Amino acid sequence: MLMEIEKIINHQFQNESQKLIAELLYSANWLDNLITKALSPLDISFQQLNVLRIIHGQAENKANVQVIKDRMIDDRSNVSRLLNKLCEKGLTLKDRCTQDQRVVYIALTEKGKAVMKKGKEKMEQIQFSLDSKNLQKLNNLLEELRS
Repeated sequence: MLMEIEKIINHQFQNESQKLIAELLYSANWLDNLITKALSPLDISFQQLNVLRIIHGQAENKANVQVIKDRMIDDRSNVSRLLNKLCEKGLTLKDRCTQDQRVVYIALTEKGKAVMKKGKEKMEQIQFSLDSKNLQKLNNLLEELRS
């Protein structure tokens, strides 16, 4: 059943721009809750999964901190804190560069690879009630909005 945002939050908007802001924020929160629920059995957040995926996509399954920062979806993420959490969980290892001690490489453990794979599968199971054409249209509109 379709519910208009005005009814959901009991508010009348002054214009379509204000309504769009509310729609985007409400939808982002809804999606965040959906992802959190999907990943909760793995005891990782979406940001942590994103870090694991970034590392996995690099040569030798390791990346330096700057590469991870540059590729994060949420650029407000505290990468150092995320990396510490992943190390505590046994999903990553820190390795200092022998040529430059300031450079730290982050590598996936076998457990990290397994959790990343399961997390990726969980994300692929999330489905939307839009057909392929409308998904593409929405993606294009969101890209246009950000440009």
